[in-house]
Amino acid sequence: MSKHSHLKKDFEEMKKLVRKLPGAADYLDGPEVAVGQMILARQLELGYNQQQLADLAGVSLEDVTVIQAGMTHPNFGHTVRPDSLAKIFKALKIVGVRPIIDEEAATSMTH
Repeated sequence: MSKHSHLKKDFEEMKKLVRKLPGAADYLDGPEVAVGQMILARQLELGYNQQQLADLAGVSLEDVTVIQAGMTHPNFGHTVRPDSLAKIFKALKIVGVRPIIDEEAATSMTH
């Protein structure tokens, strides 16, 4: 169990509550949030804070924050440099992305 596992539990509980708000489920189930969660999980696994990740990747702290929050969709009005995501992936040594399907979580999202 990682030292940040309580944060994941808290986040999952918060998502259950927020999911009830109009439009929230579409946002939470979207690819932007999935990518942000993947980046955050890897960042925590490596022991970096957001500023350290930004420095390591050579991107702005704002880009890291926006990407992790899943707010890169044009509807949110944030502009992230086009190469920021690639730089963050490189800094975190994310070279290939293979989804791990959590059937239980996927089923709970549809109910």
